[in-house]
Amino acid sequence: MTKLENITGKLHEEISKRLVIGDMNFPTEKELCEQYSCSRQTIRKVLSNLKDDKLITSRQGSGYKLTGISPDSRRNHVCLLFARPDEYIYPALIYDIEKELSSGYDAPMTVSVFETGSDFYKERTVLKELLKNPPLAILAECFSMMPNPNADLYKALEKKGCTPIFLYGTYKNMDSYPAISEGTYDAVYNLIKKLILTGHKKICGVFKVNNPQEMSKLYGFLSALRDNNLNFGKDSYIIADPVIDNLALSVLCQKNDAIIYCSDELAYPSVRWLREQGVINLNDKAVYSFDNSYLSQIGSLRIPSFHHKKEPLSHAVSERILSIIKGQPKISIVLPY
Repeated sequence: MTKLENITGKLHEEISKRLVIGDMNFPTEKELCEQYSCSRQTIRKVLSNLKDDKLITSRQGSGYKLTGISPDSRRNHVCLLFARPDEYIYPALIYDIEKELSSGYDAPMTVSVFETGSDFYKERTVLKELLKNPPLAILAECFSMMPNPNADLYKALEKKGCTPIFLYGTYKNMDSYPAISEGTYDAVYNLIKKLILTGHKKICGVFKVNNPQEMSKLYGFLSALRDNNLNFGKDSYIIADPVIDNLALSVLCQKNDAIIYCSDELAYPSVRWLREQGVINLNDKAVYSFDNSYLSQIGSLRIPSFHHKKEPLSHAVSERILSIIKGQPKISIVLPY
C-alpha cells in the first residue's frame, strides 16, 4: 500500500467517525501534513481525491468541510417509512422525493421505502433491520398521537450517525427531533373565516385524529367556530375512525350549509355517496377539502382542495433531508397552505 493510499484510508475512517458525531469540520492541510509526517504535495493529492469523491468540499478562506457523504457507499442511503406507501398521495410523493434526492448530490444517493401499516411493532422490525447498516437519514411518517414506543431504536440509530426526521409532526416523547408538518390549523381556521364572511353560519366537518397534523385541523375548526360564536359541539363534526359513518354525515349535511373534509381521500367517496343519495348538490352546498390530489379533480365531482402556496411537500422534504445530511441545523419546518 502506498503512502497516498494509507493516508486516504485513514482519512476515510476519520470522515466516518466525524459523520457519526455530526462534526462536519475537517483538518487543514498544515494539520494533516503534521499528523501524517508527509509533504504538502502528498496531502493536496489526497484532498483532491476526497473532493473528487464528493466526501469533502472547500471554500476559500473557510478551509475544508465534510459534505455529509460517507466513504462507505452502503451508508449513502435514505429510508422512507410510511404507513401505506402504495396508496393515495404517497406513490407520487415517494417518486418526487426519490427523484430530488438522487439529483441532490453528485454522488449516488439511494432511497428505500418501508411500509409500517400504522403499526408500532412493524415499525420496530424495520428499525432493528436498519440498525445493522444505518442510513444517513430516515424520514418516518408520524402516524399516531401516542408516544412512540420505538424511541429507543431511533436514539440508537442517531448514535450511529443516522438522522431521524418525522413527517406530519412528531411524537410527544420525541419532540427534539426535526419534523416537517403543514400549517393545517391556520388553513382550516382561515377557511372558516372566509365561509362566514360569505354568509355561511352552519358549518360542519369531517376529520381524522390519527396524527398531530390531523388533530390540528380539528383544533383549527373548533377554534374558528368558537371565536365566531358558532356551534362547535360534537354535533358539528364527525371523526372518521377509520371510515365515515355516511348515515350520520347525511343527517349532519342536511343541517349545515358548508362541509369541510380533512382530506380528498375522505371527501371523494363521501361526497360521491351523498350526491348519489340526493343529499347534496355541489352547486348549492359549499364543500372543501385538503391535499389537492387527483381525487379532487375527477370528472364532474370536482372539489375545491387546498395545497401549499410556495413549494410542494416533496420538495420541502427533500431539501430538509439534504440540508440535514450536509450538516445544517436540525430544525423543524411548517409549510403554509
